[in-house]
Amino acid sequence: MTTELTYLAWAGILTALIRIPWMLNKVAVRGLAVVSRYPKESAPLSGWAHRLWVAHEDSVDNLVVFATLIVVLHLAGETTALTAGAAAVYFWARFVHVVVYAFAIPWIKTVAHVAGFAALLVLAWKVLMVTL
Repeated sequence: MTTELTYLAWAGILTALIRIPWMLNKVAVRGLAVVSRYPKESAPLSGWAHRLWVAHEDSVDNLVVFATLIVVLHLAGETTALTAGAAAVYFWARFVHVVVYAFAIPWIKTVAHVAGFAALLVLAWKVLMVTL
């Protein structure tokens, strides 16, 4: 498996795992009976759990783009040191983003988000170079 596909798999696993803590908090705060229904109103999540929920939503949004770019590059046979590096930067930036978001650490969250987005731009540029 290529480096890019490995980081894609890891990014998918990370995105899936982010759900677990905030889902457990949801059950702990609201109770299983409430979570199992469709209440109009329910107790808010703990601050850290709400932040993980937001980080998960952001991770899903970005994973769609990352996966598309990685798969296109893989199918085109255009995996290089640049694309492998961009995939690594993307994954580790997303990992840092989740951790610092959960603990409400300012500035580092923004730097991690920008680094991940920059990695996506590198991959998108490579896709454009292949298709033009």
